[in-house]
Amino acid sequence: MDFNKWNPFWATFFSVMAFLIIGGNSLTIATLLKKKFRKRPHFLLTSLAFADLLIGFVTILRLLIFSSYFLFGLVSACNMLDMSTGLSSIFHLAVISLERLHATLRPFRHRQLSLKAYWVAIATPWILSLSVGISVSILARFNLIMQQKVLIIVIICIITPLLTTCFSYLVIWRKRRNITVRSFRQHQEAKFSRTIFLVTAASFITWMPFLYYNIAARVWSVPAPLSAIFIIKLLQYSNSFINFVIYILRFPNYRKALFSLCRFHCVL
Repeated sequence: MDFNKWNPFWATFFSVMAFLIIGGNSLTIATLLKKKFRKRPHFLLTSLAFADLLIGFVTILRLLIFSSYFLFGLVSACNMLDMSTGLSSIFHLAVISLERLHATLRPFRHRQLSLKAYWVAIATPWILSLSVGISVSILARFNLIMQQKVLIIVIICIITPLLTTCFSYLVIWRKRRNITVRSFRQHQEAKFSRTIFLVTAASFITWMPFLYYNIAARVWSVPAPLSAIFIIKLLQYSNSFINFVIYILRFPNYRKALFSLCRFHCVL
């Protein structure tokens, strides 16, 4: 079997990945919408799960394009959706890290944040990601901008929120290290922040090969076998499923609610 060509082997892996992403994030959204989880910080996690859910559908679209010659006309639309949903997921992590930073540095003012502030925080990643995705896709499609400049824009849009996130958690870590006695609420906030940090670290790890590949391929003109490109895309898409696994491992209440939801549907 030639792994540098599209074949049933790769089709199976992309299909499984799409199923895991859609299934995991659908369960996450259903769980976080339960009454006991309707807390304002969880609204951001719900929006992040919805962004990751869309990545699952983009994976299916990518699978269909790879499998059918007649759907190659959808490559531009797929690339635009791929970029927009991927950037939305990363921008969400940056916004969530800033929300965690505010909760750590100004806990009293954080508890007084209005619902409107959270709606603005949710809307910001979607507006930014859609604006960048649509603009870059149109400019590249009609050759209004050089490919190198497109790459620079994408790298800036990925690196900036990742650096923002890293800086936020560094400040959070330094602040919490100086706290000797914590209340129960502070302990819960610290655990929640550590969990979101794990989600961010997983996102950083899964996105780095994609970034390196684009820099190597377009700046240094280093060719890559098609099998390597498939693996890089699978690793990038896996970021949208890892969140679901981390929530199960780190949030006991989420885990119990999720299992309860699954048992309920199994009984039905």
